[in-house]
Amino acid sequence: MSPSARLGVAPAGMTVVSQFHRAAVGVVAPELAADLGMGPGALGAANTAFFGALLLAQIPVGVALDRLGPRRLVLWLTALAVPAALLQALAQDGAQFLAARFLLGLGCAASFMSVVVLAGRWHQGPAMTGAVARIFAWSQLGILAAGAPLAVVSG
Repeated sequence: MSPSARLGVAPAGMTVVSQFHRAAVGVVAPELAADLGMGPGALGAANTAFFGALLLAQIPVGVALDRLGPRRLVLWLTALAVPAALLQALAQDGAQFLAARFLLGLGCAASFMSVVVLAGRWHQGPAMTGAVARIFAWSQLGILAAGAPLAVVSG
């Protein structure tokens, strides 16, 4: 693996984590509802907070990718995502969970686009398309981990 490709492993790994968090709430919804006293609407709002943060961050992320670079941006946002995931795990009520989901969405906002930018720097034409497709395919490991394995561990 080239030195450049090794530096892209962290953003690609964060993409897997982001995909995990996209799907995890649906898998553990019954446990969340019981532990945090959240109904379906509140759980939906918490999941919407994650995706809303992704939406709100897209333009600032694009600017920051150009100005700071993908590796530095993902490092900074990962420094937000890790404590946000911890806050999510330790939430005592629905409001704390919702706030943690929003912060987690912000922390995950640059993960996929950063690897797309890196792939564009390292590859041209069809090779870039292949690199992005591989990154996206590997990121689906997060969704797979949020399925049956998370259900088994949480149940």
